[in-house]
Amino acid sequence: MGQNFKAACVAWDDVELPVWVIEEIEAAHIDFAHRQCETSDQIVATGHDADVVWVMGGSPLITAEILPRLTRCGAIIRSGSGTDNIPVAAATARNIIVANTPDATAAPVAEHACAMLLALARELPAQDRLVRAGGWNAKEPVPRFLLQGRTLGLVGFGRIARGVAARMAPFGLKILAHDPQIDAREMAALGVEAVDLPQLYAAADFISLHTPLLDTTRHLIGAAELAQMKSTCVLINTARGPVVDSQALARALQTGGIAAAGLDVLESEPPAADDPLVGLPNALITSHIAGSYTGYIREFWRLSVETVIDLSQGRWPLSCVNRSVAPRWNLSQR
Repeated sequence: MGQNFKAACVAWDDVELPVWVIEEIEAAHIDFAHRQCETSDQIVATGHDADVVWVMGGSPLITAEILPRLTRCGAIIRSGSGTDNIPVAAATARNIIVANTPDATAAPVAEHACAMLLALARELPAQDRLVRAGGWNAKEPVPRFLLQGRTLGLVGFGRIARGVAARMAPFGLKILAHDPQIDAREMAALGVEAVDLPQLYAAADFISLHTPLLDTTRHLIGAAELAQMKSTCVLINTARGPVVDSQALARALQTGGIAAAGLDVLESEPPAADDPLVGLPNALITSHIAGSYTGYIREFWRLSVETVIDLSQGRWPLSCVNRSVAPRWNLSQR
């Protein structure tokens, strides 16, 4: 692809573009344009002749409508895990690779999901409130059960879900998973049983969501699905807020349909003042920070730079969400 290969970074979320990023890309003999774009027209102006168009974070400005105007684009990079702000189907139809950098946050999100599960299973938020209110060693609230011998259900079985499975297995949990993209034999090799969703909903004491936000997964968990779960079930969502119908979840938590929920993501972020989930004592909520840790932004940049360089040198990116695409370039394995 040579020295005329060009990358354009067209948006980055509330951070500065590090000088070392520019230096490393240019040292790889890649032409590099960078502009904090505020409109789709600015993206086209910056990246119309770029081989790679790169978004650091959640900018919604790359749309299906502007793809024909990005005439040289062979790949879109989305720094981060979710690609719901990228028109993946339209890109695939145009033979454009969509790459992301989930390894930057897979471990911390898995840890956060596990932390929420443990906190709710052991009633830690309720016990904390009890002590702060002047109580001590009261009979209620008490942990509902030991983890040992219980069942964890994973909806999705990608990097994060596998991290949760590996971390929770030593607690003696039986682990089920549903992911139509993963062969049951691959799950079994990791000690996980593949099941369909109704089986998972009915059997699991804990359910952790790890599915991307797609048209097919929006409100994947609604009133009908919540009704299939045990009344003692704990639901964890560190994926995307709209995967869960928040109104249906609030009703289930209020009426005892399920026992508790740990939510790092909400349908509306930040939540509205009248969001019914915020005031519920059996909802543990954090502010979409599961992937955060000291240094994680640098990892986003680092993995993205590696992806740009890999593509410029004719290699598949480490992570690609549309691997079935017919790329514009002849790419070798990384």
